[in-house]
Amino acid sequence: MITLNLINPAESGIVYQLKTLPDGEPQIMLQTIDLCYDQPCKIITRLSSPNDILLLLFAKNALEYAGFSDIELCVSYLLTARMDRQMHPGEAFSLKVVATLINNSHFKKVSVFDAHSDVTAAVIDNCSIVSNEVFVQDSIKAFELQNPTVEKSKFCLVSPDAGALKKIYKVAQSISDIEVVECIKNRNPHTGKLSGFKVFSKELRGRVCFLVDDICDSGRTIVGVAAALKELHAEKIIFIVSHGIFSKGIPLQNVDEIFCTDSYKPLTSVKGELTVMNVLKYLS
Repeated sequence: MITLNLINPAESGIVYQLKTLPDGEPQIMLQTIDLCYDQPCKIITRLSSPNDILLLLFAKNALEYAGFSDIELCVSYLLTARMDRQMHPGEAFSLKVVATLINNSHFKKVSVFDAHSDVTAAVIDNCSIVSNEVFVQDSIKAFELQNPTVEKSKFCLVSPDAGALKKIYKVAQSISDIEVVECIKNRNPHTGKLSGFKVFSKELRGRVCFLVDDICDSGRTIVGVAAALKELHAEKIIFIVSHGIFSKGIPLQNVDEIFCTDSYKPLTSVKGELTVMNVLKYLS
């Protein structure tokens, strides 16, 4: 299968050129010639902004004009995935709007890396969710290599809130002999403000807590949970997050190290603070 890689042009099987027109419109020009157009094609992309969505639609159209008919889509980050219902009266069901745009392009198959909820697969046609399990396993292995003297028996997976529990237990099933620690948070549904965190464990002294989540935006939840873990004497708190927006920046208070993919945007590893995993590994 040939690829049109909009995340990393150097790894694209189809050579292309991007430009932005004066009115802000993105444009793509396919430059590869002498292709076998009856073979399947896969578009690999981030959908981190409205312009990314527009570029995807243009790319699909350009491929069709070039003669491709069997086209799949692989998404590292899906804009609006968190808006998986109408949150409040008067708001849009944002994910459904984006899903409609994707559905109208009639991709043969759509894959989304670590979608926020099962609603994504329900509203996007022919959609499958790429699990975060391998990414979490890779992150823990990387930590082990960096810290060879730390005993694995001290490791535990931590769910930051009730919404992440289902995913956490799936990850735990893929890792032998690792405990799951559950947490909950209180949030005002009208203001969105967080008012407290509870960890369902009496003591975490000496433990290495791998706090796993799909998205980190401002980091308020992670900072709050990390503080609660520190109060129980956790030795280290390692945050493993699939999609790092980091709108308030990094590092995060009480978090010793972060493992993240570059699914949302390019990131640079900083020793002892941030380790960036190439999301293309998990999309292949």
